[in-house]
Amino acid sequence: MQFIRLFLIVIAVLSANVAASQSATDQVRFSNGWVKMPMPGMHMTAAFVDIENLITSDLRLIAVRTSFSAMSELHEMVMVNNVMQMRHAGDGWIIAPGATLNLAPGGKHAMLMGLKSLLQNHSATSLEFNIEGMGWISVPAVVKTSLP
Repeated sequence: MQFIRLFLIVIAVLSANVAASQSATDQVRFSNGWVKMPMPGMHMTAAFVDIENLITSDLRLIAVRTSFSAMSELHEMVMVNNVMQMRHAGDGWIIAPGATLNLAPGGKHAMLMGLKSLLQNHSATSLEFNIEGMGWISVPAVVKTSLP
């Protein structure tokens, strides 16, 4: 009897996770995920992706994480007194209804620090992004030396 009860609990939890995942994919679309191959001897790099809001209300991207970096943050490059500076985006970014947030070199990006393993060029990996109210969403990415 306990086995059947445990089995039913596991099925309910798995069903809830599938429903939550399906709900997220109906609200947001991730595409073109890639990670810049780090320069030799460097233990940090950046990741990029396009995030499209598919619903009629704002979404907020609030965090990023990976299995291969000790620390991951949302960053933005901004021009200050003719000098490019990188700034941590602690509050994340709003994605308006129907808009696409482009994380791209020279602009908004995911900064990956304290790389735990060597990344191989053209290898597949994944990034996880946290959209407020949706939780963590896994996004496939490819390691590249430059723009895809």
